[in-house]
Amino acid sequence: MELYGLYFASLALFNAALAYHRSQQSQVEKSEEETLALPKDGASKEEAKRFKTTYFGVYVLVMAADWLQGPYMYTLYKDEKGLSESLTAALFTTGFIAAAVTASFVGSLADKHGRRLACLTFCVAYSVSCLSVLSNDLLMLFIGRALGGLSTTLLYSVFETWMIAEYHARGLSESLKLGDMFSSSVTLSGVVAILAGIVGEAVVGWTGTKIAPFMLAILCLGTAGAGIWNFWGENYGDAIAADPEMSSAAGFAGLQSTLLDKRILTLAMATTVFEGSMYLFVFFWSPALKSSRAISGVTELPPFGLIFSCFMSAMMMGSMIFSSIELRSERDTGRLLLSILALAAISLLLPVLASAEALAFWCFSLFEACVGLYFPTMSRLKSELVEDAVRGKVYGMMRLPLNVLVVLALGVTREGDAHRGMVFTFTSGLLLCAFFVVQKCLL
Repeated sequence: MELYGLYFASLALFNAALAYHRSQQSQVEKSEEETLALPKDGASKEEAKRFKTTYFGVYVLVMAADWLQGPYMYTLYKDEKGLSESLTAALFTTGFIAAAVTASFVGSLADKHGRRLACLTFCVAYSVSCLSVLSNDLLMLFIGRALGGLSTTLLYSVFETWMIAEYHARGLSESLKLGDMFSSSVTLSGVVAILAGIVGEAVVGWTGTKIAPFMLAILCLGTAGAGIWNFWGENYGDAIAADPEMSSAAGFAGLQSTLLDKRILTLAMATTVFEGSMYLFVFFWSPALKSSRAISGVTELPPFGLIFSCFMSAMMMGSMIFSSIELRSERDTGRLLLSILALAAISLLLPVLASAEALAFWCFSLFEACVGLYFPTMSRLKSELVEDAVRGKVYGMMRLPLNVLVVLALGVTREGDAHRGMVFTFTSGLLLCAFFVVQKCLL
């Protein structure tokens, strides 16, 4: 425990140093803008500030709802409700299958009927998913996981789609960097994850049931829904939505040309491989550290809560590093993606080759730092390459192969160090393959 406390303190200090460096960098940029008299319109700065408050005020609430549930999903089904291992696995698989199926059409519906409406739908669907855990009926639990899968697809596609379209519609490019919005999203997600872990543990201890975090998540979702309803404007994918036939034809043509673009296909492949590796990592990191500790002869369980906080700090570190990097072109962003894929591959392979607990922890922390770098990097690439008119469709469809990969991988999951090592080796190999594809097709 003491050692991991030291690890957390070192990561927190490094993050503080990065935050200070970023603030100094921002001051320099502000001075340069004032020297060049850019931007001249002070109102645009106020508009940018309002936009950030409007978006992030909702964003932190929906991420809090997501993070509150995560640590308790498995133990709620397995321990509190007494379900078998196979039934628990089936519930998880149902969520990923639902996410894969809905990924093929929710983006199109969001583009056609409105991204704001899709975000409101997310709040309702995820709330019903949370309510389902109050029941012991298996059918209700499976319906809840299916709605959870739908909600995950919406969370990781329509919110960002709405934000990018609104950013362009308000003409904020002179007063606010889109890349800063992406990196701030990841940083805030890390902060919210740490706080949600603390609050979730507190409410479980206070109420004596693991259902409590799910009820708290409903409160977050209700508040987020009210914020969306009152403060968000609607935007659509097709600019000519007044004529449904022309809109549909133009939308299909735009989608077809986008999906035939090798750069978009490359991003889809990188998304599938990296985020698929990330989801599998979530399943396997705790038993991997537990096994490494057992090999060294220590019987006490690792402090998983503190380790999770360390990982979130590492993810925040990655997002702050991104915000400090000057990316002048799509090519620069592509090179950064290459570095992320290479580092992620190494970080998952090294713990297989050496079983020391400290090495495994720092490799996993490096992987989380890569996660913090990856999301704003990928968001920036997608914002540059995908047209607004088909953004929701493309973002949704990019998640289809990702969920298929995770379902297949979980379907063959077995107990034991050998299988876990094989999974890490396999994902490391996939990341290296993605590295070479990105190098060939994106740069």
